[in-house]
Amino acid sequence: MLAPLRSFNIKVLGWFWLTFLITLTSVAIPAWLMSEFSRFTDLRPQEKKLLSIQVHRIQQALLTIDNDPRLLDPRERDMDTHSPFQWLLVDDQQRPVLSSVPMRQSLLDILATEDVWYFLQSDTPQELSLERYSLIGPVSLLSPSGDVSPQGLKLVMWRPDRNTWFSAIRKVPNWLIILQFGLISVLMSWLLVRSIANPLNRLKGAFHKVGNGQLNYRILDDMQSQPLNQRWGNDEFARLFEQFDLMAEKIQALIQNQKRQSADISHELRTPLTRLQMTLALARKKCQDDNLLPLLERAEKENEQLNQHIQTLTDLTTLESRAIQIGRQTFTLESLLEELCADAEFEASSHQLQWHQALSPHIELTLYEEPALTAIENIVRNAFKYAQSQVSLTTQVMNDDVEIVITDDGPGVDESELRHLTEAFYRTDKARQSHSGGLGLGLAIAAEAMRLNQGTIRFANLSPHGLQVVLGFPLRGK
Repeated sequence: MLAPLRSFNIKVLGWFWLTFLITLTSVAIPAWLMSEFSRFTDLRPQEKKLLSIQVHRIQQALLTIDNDPRLLDPRERDMDTHSPFQWLLVDDQQRPVLSSVPMRQSLLDILATEDVWYFLQSDTPQELSLERYSLIGPVSLLSPSGDVSPQGLKLVMWRPDRNTWFSAIRKVPNWLIILQFGLISVLMSWLLVRSIANPLNRLKGAFHKVGNGQLNYRILDDMQSQPLNQRWGNDEFARLFEQFDLMAEKIQALIQNQKRQSADISHELRTPLTRLQMTLALARKKCQDDNLLPLLERAEKENEQLNQHIQTLTDLTTLESRAIQIGRQTFTLESLLEELCADAEFEASSHQLQWHQALSPHIELTLYEEPALTAIENIVRNAFKYAQSQVSLTTQVMNDDVEIVITDDGPGVDESELRHLTEAFYRTDKARQSHSGGLGLGLAIAAEAMRLNQGTIRFANLSPHGLQVVLGFPLRGK
């Protein structure tokens, strides 16, 4: 029974009617209270116009009959058929003299009340709201000389009126109704948009986290202790969240299967390759043919390189499990990078390159140490491989992230290839043409290490040449 009520379409439709009712109530209640505490209100423009027209008609008719209302033509008593008001003339003693229609006793009783007396003493036309009637006026009739008529005649217009919310609303200025409707509709629309945007933003955040490598993130698990879980429990958004979690679970299982298969293949290949290496070593020792020795040495070298590639692939598939066993630790930036920078400086001298470093002091990071150092070291070694004269490592704090920026003055990478650099086994055309070796796993391992530390990795070409790699780590593992 609750599921249809929580349908998104029903919610939007219900929200529209709720906004309408709240707007109507917000106008009606103050108007009704105002009418209860103050029976006298100013006339609206259309009422002033109607009163002015009727005064002019009766005034012109009285001028032709010596200002005697008893001689007034019955046809002059008729009001405009589109007007809701009738009219009557009262004298200075508050007694009705003439009316456009026969008057009921209830109206005669009301004319004798104190409220009507105060109403008739007013010099400015206004509206008086009573229990069953509304009166507008009074307007004094003039004699032919321009003075107030000798009988003190005053024109009053009246109509039956129940003192309801709708009649009270008619007395509220139009600008105030429009203002209240605008404010309430904007507020209610904002609440509706916010209620829709919250789950959409949650879904956006989930895509961002899974896209950055947090494959174990699940929306419904994250919502268990939050009121939003109850609010959107049985509607389209909940089903959307379930589908997202199912998709993320399948992606995680697929990647884990690939890693497990890669680890199994690497493990199975290590044993025959080790045997092959031993066989080649024995064959080279016993070989008497000098022509075969270079071939055996080449086979040993290729076998050793293949072993290194398998070890690199094993490191990629087992990086996460090793990191989780050790756990996260807190380091200062100097202590984390001190030994790495010292090794990089020594290696730079062996490559006849210049090494520059600038570390921000007193910055703490909570992360998996081995993956973080592996990522930084792989980027630095990759920079040494292609740099022409210098490599630099600097750190900076941007918002809630610590960025480690590694740059080189090498040839750079084609813009179309930047987004493929972290793909396993991917090598640029320049790397394929060089004799640098490798399978294209160094940057893939760096990207995997950054994922484990909830970090980011970005690549950009420098002008006129060179490559910049930015590794972003959250401050204290936030």
